[in-house]
Amino acid sequence: MPYGNVNPIFVVDDDQGILDSFEAMLGDDYPLVMVNNVPEALELLGEYEPRLLFLDLKIPHQNGFHVLKWIQENRLATNVVVVTGLANGNYEEAANQYGIYRYLRKPLDVDEVENIAREILN
Repeated sequence: MPYGNVNPIFVVDDDQGILDSFEAMLGDDYPLVMVNNVPEALELLGEYEPRLLFLDLKIPHQNGFHVLKWIQENRLATNVVVVTGLANGNYEEAANQYGIYRYLRKPLDVDEVENIAREILN
């Protein structure tokens, strides 16, 4: 584990601009693992078991709901913050059924993201 005893924050999003935004918002204060696809995310989630995951729902091929289901089935104690541009309330309702921590809509508020990281990790 390259982060020693510190669990990194995971960010799973297929948009490089969003990954870069998280690096700018949190990279100076927390170790980050940035992933742009679901198969890699699942492999690394099992290895690191992060306390905090920022997850996009709309990812090509296998979407964020696949990740939520996998986390639930594997009983990971991960706080999931869904980050999405999808404004449909049905998506939020469906995500909440997986016990997510928060549901954020893009564009992101820097203070809100930083506050969530502090709440969970400090």
